[in-house]
Amino acid sequence: MCSAGAVKGLVRPFTWLLGLLVLALPAQAGEEFAFLPAVRMDDPQHAQLLDIALAGERLVAVGERGVIVLSDDHGASWQQADVPVSATLTALHFPQPDVGWAVGHSGVILHTTDGGLSWALQFDGRDANRQYLAWAESRVAALEEAVAANEDPEQQDALEYALDDAVFAVDDAAEAIETGPADPFLDVLFLDARTGFAVGAYGMLYRTENGGEDWQIAVDGVANPDRFHYYAMAAGADGRLYLSGEAGLLYYSADRGANWTRVEDLYDGSLFGTVVSEGTVYTFGLRGHVFASADEGVNWAEVANDERSSLYGGVRLADGRALMVGSGGLVLAFDAGGNRQAWRHPSRASLSSAVQADNGDIWLVGMKGLTALSEAKSL
Repeated sequence: MCSAGAVKGLVRPFTWLLGLLVLALPAQAGEEFAFLPAVRMDDPQHAQLLDIALAGERLVAVGERGVIVLSDDHGASWQQADVPVSATLTALHFPQPDVGWAVGHSGVILHTTDGGLSWALQFDGRDANRQYLAWAESRVAALEEAVAANEDPEQQDALEYALDDAVFAVDDAAEAIETGPADPFLDVLFLDARTGFAVGAYGMLYRTENGGEDWQIAVDGVANPDRFHYYAMAAGADGRLYLSGEAGLLYYSADRGANWTRVEDLYDGSLFGTVVSEGTVYTFGLRGHVFASADEGVNWAEVANDERSSLYGGVRLADGRALMVGSGGLVLAFDAGGNRQAWRHPSRASLSSAVQADNGDIWLVGMKGLTALSEAKSL
């Protein structure tokens, strides 16, 4: 889907995270494949993986073609979970050891209640398309009323322009229903086992208040008229939320996502993620740009980093450092004083996410699957 603002603005390349491009397939064939159960693999831990998380002490990672792998022995062995879709999965989150969600291409949202051993489809792009069409139609109706009632000539042009854009969005949404689910979710975050968010391409933002029994479009609280992509969402210890995306999009919310404040004029490039560390919030992205805030996202300053590889994912380590990973096997760690350590994986394979297991090992995922690092040896 594409908005009028997107046509008039920047061209959006679909290279926001490694491995998100898939083979070009006819729409119907692609949809049929996406909703087939994931194929069993001999060595699923070596598949292209895009995110990794902890489900209690269990390690769980997701990636291409619906692959989900998990380990109960700190990564000594891995098994493939039962997954009802073959769509590439981009992110996952466990608010409780046994309860988690994963999201990905074709707008899929998966749910597990057994710590990732098995998964069920909760929501997909067909639902998202229908909701977006209903939202777009309601916006057209509201703007038509506003145009008819407006008596301020200075506001009329802006209202009419917004109405034209809304009509375009209705046409776009109707076409998306005909072509089928396509747009991917790129991140998922739950504040508890009931309240969660899924965000993704073209400004997709959905929210649930009942553990995913119902997912509802929630774009009204965020100023994103051009429908730029949302790449990641993060939460601070106090429940404050951070949302980052394409073209320098960066927001924070102090009310659990009901309203979002845009951080203006920080950076024009994509911001792929956010890590909340010891008293500092970091956001990072294209060409190694890293920014830090000491006041919960209100004010930001760029952090010195001479590594120009793009950074795709990050995690807070047990000692409070912020770890980030990216292209060319880059691994960065920042301590509370802003001191930086850098290391590159010998394979130079791009990395997309990381997590620290309860035994201190840091696990990385990316183009070549899973890699473990001893914190003491590598950083």
